[in-house]
Amino acid sequence: MSAEFPHLFSPIEIGGMTMKNRLVALPAGTSMAERGVPTHGDTEHFERLAAGGVGLIVGGATVVHSTTTLRSRKLIEAYIDDYVPATAAKAKVIHRHGARFVVQLCHLGREFIGGESDAPPSAPSPIKTARDAYPPHELTVAEIDDIIEGWRISTQNVVKAGADGVELHAAHGYLPAQFMSPLTNKRTDSFGGSFENRMRFSRLVIEAMRSVVPTGFVLGVRLSGEEEIPGGMNIDDCVRIAEDLTDLGIDYFSITHGTRGKYVKDSSNEDAVAIPSASRVRAATGVATLVGQRIRDAATADHAIKSGHVDMVGMARALIADPDLPIKSQSGRLDEIRGCLGINQDCRAFDPHLHCAVNAEIGRGRHSGIGVKVQKQKEVYVIGGGPGGLELARVAAGRGHHVTVFEQHTVLGGAIRVAAAAPHRAALGDVIDYLQRELRRLKVDVNLSAGIEVDDVDDILEVADHVVVATGSRPADLPVGLHSRPAATVDDVLLGRLPDVVSRRAVVFDEGDGFWPAYSAAEALVRQGWHVTFATPLTGLASRVPAESAGPLLRRLGTSGTDFKVGHTLVVPEKSSEALRLRPVFGGADIEFDDVLTVWHQPRVPMPTLGLVAGPSVSIIGDSVTPRRLSHAIAEGYRVGAEIGA
Repeated sequence: MSAEFPHLFSPIEIGGMTMKNRLVALPAGTSMAERGVPTHGDTEHFERLAAGGVGLIVGGATVVHSTTTLRSRKLIEAYIDDYVPATAAKAKVIHRHGARFVVQLCHLGREFIGGESDAPPSAPSPIKTARDAYPPHELTVAEIDDIIEGWRISTQNVVKAGADGVELHAAHGYLPAQFMSPLTNKRTDSFGGSFENRMRFSRLVIEAMRSVVPTGFVLGVRLSGEEEIPGGMNIDDCVRIAEDLTDLGIDYFSITHGTRGKYVKDSSNEDAVAIPSASRVRAATGVATLVGQRIRDAATADHAIKSGHVDMVGMARALIADPDLPIKSQSGRLDEIRGCLGINQDCRAFDPHLHCAVNAEIGRGRHSGIGVKVQKQKEVYVIGGGPGGLELARVAAGRGHHVTVFEQHTVLGGAIRVAAAAPHRAALGDVIDYLQRELRRLKVDVNLSAGIEVDDVDDILEVADHVVVATGSRPADLPVGLHSRPAATVDDVLLGRLPDVVSRRAVVFDEGDGFWPAYSAAEALVRQGWHVTFATPLTGLASRVPAESAGPLLRRLGTSGTDFKVGHTLVVPEKSSEALRLRPVFGGADIEFDDVLTVWHQPRVPMPTLGLVAGPSVSIIGDSVTPRRLSHAIAEGYRVGAEIGA
């Protein structure tokens, strides 16, 4: 047992498979596949997880039949012959680091997870999901039999590849769950109607899988404790299903909450939401139980096991943000853990594959300059203490350079500190806190209230071997027509710098971003009792907010009384005596507003680069180049920090 978190880092035997600890990397596909076969990049990612110290890795996004593939072939296809050697290579590197490897097998049914398919969607009944364009084809009995055979062949291939087990994905509203739920199964044959009939498909799948696995090969089942949709299955249904499957020799249950679009919880959700559900399944079945979903630290995981709620605890995004979380936790290096922000921004975009907003190595690989101490130490000056500048300082100092940071404000963080002031967005500040801890550990000199002026540049260039401009961005100036009216930028709203408006009515205008800033301002205002009209010339709402966050965000705003006006532009008359107008982009009557606060969100603008130009001894990164996202600043800081003096 480990002195730190002894319950989490104790061994456990599941179905003849011994795990060195109870921390599990949950299924999180990388989309690093070509023609259905995992690539070298996918294998590298899973080796990185194994090297970080987890006891078990469950590989996700592995489909069992041609009727559930995407046109891109980015989902791994376990039923094809080429799957075996590629997965054998993955299993080998995972085992090399002492971890176990289980493959999750799934059929999406009527769901197509954001990609087109050449196969029609298929399901127990032709009930359309709101998330996809087409109603599903109702499966015939012969087609059902063929899909079950696909599960058997896929399981056989997993065994051939040398994995330690398989997991049936019967959660998140995918095909097995579509058969189980009376909401999506309206059949009148032997696969529908009664509970026994609705369970028939999953039981036949498990029997087919069990028929080809050797002794000691693990078979688990993932279930949604709560589907979290109107009319969907709840924890009572989940417990009944788990009890029904127990007699088939299930080695473990993996419990989560939600269906597609709801199961990846963002920072507006409580941590560890599925533990009570997992605890009920464990108590009812006596089967080893794994829980996951927004569990971000070893302390929470250890407590869940110690309290008898579960036997194993899984993490997905937390291990993407920092694959070394297990090793660091076990050795007491908690301050060195890079925490997951729960923003679902890059890890859920799959553009074109898995990335992470705070960990630049995910999807790109480790830079060759990392882990190699420089032969000649350089004096590196970083002008600006936002996320890009701090990440660069961390990487450069870790390689052996002497780094000094200059920040004009009294705190570090730049625009991220402002964004973190928004409702439900405080977790954004975690990345700044992590980087500050790392800079202290690496003995980086940090100077606050130390703005650099143009007159200082010559002196800096004489002292520094390399200068990095990371001065960030600021809000754009408000349109001239708003200067004589009550108006504010998003930053003003989030920082509480608001003019008095008797009516307590506001118009928040998103000029065309579709991302968080304008929506965060609107939510901050409604929480303070303002009545908000949200307008945008775009034809959709929150179009660039991650899908799992957009729904809850718009629901919070809608239930708070926000009026949404899509396809509208804001007209500001030159005379302040005239009313503001919202004008429909595609024609129609204007809407007039008097005595309102106007919050106009437009693209931010870069701060001055002090006359410095990028070159061999000068780098310009992040919003100083052009304002973008947190992930761009982190990635550029990481890359330049790894290349200075290389």
